[in-house]
Amino acid sequence: MNDLQAARLGRLLTQARRNKSMSLRAVAERAGVEHNWLTRVEQGRFNQPAPERITRVIEVLGIDPERIDRITKGHVSSNLPGVRTYFRAKYDLSQEEIDQIESTVKEIQRNHERRENANDHDSHPS
Repeated sequence: MNDLQAARLGRLLTQARRNKSMSLRAVAERAGVEHNWLTRVEQGRFNQPAPERITRVIEVLGIDPERIDRITKGHVSSNLPGVRTYFRAKYDLSQEEIDQIESTVKEIQRNHERRENANDHDSHPS
């Protein structure tokens, strides 16, 4: 992420936080991040903020992850762990359970792509 993207991300987080009438400390506490870290992110002084932390902050602030991806040009989503890694680290699941989750997510992705392709086809008459 470059300096301009970091500044844009900081402005977005600041505005969302103010819109919710939340202090930096309140957001940091609810997201489980350090107050100083969040301050630097909001000031645009962090070009490589940890995607996991940004994700927790945007969840607290109710920001659509796609907005973050547009601003950061995919920095956040491209650096997040995959489904398998996430569920292995987050929950005490068996390999079979993780396989089931991964399979379900892949099916949801395929269905989403089919809908997107159908929508693209419908919006571009021949």
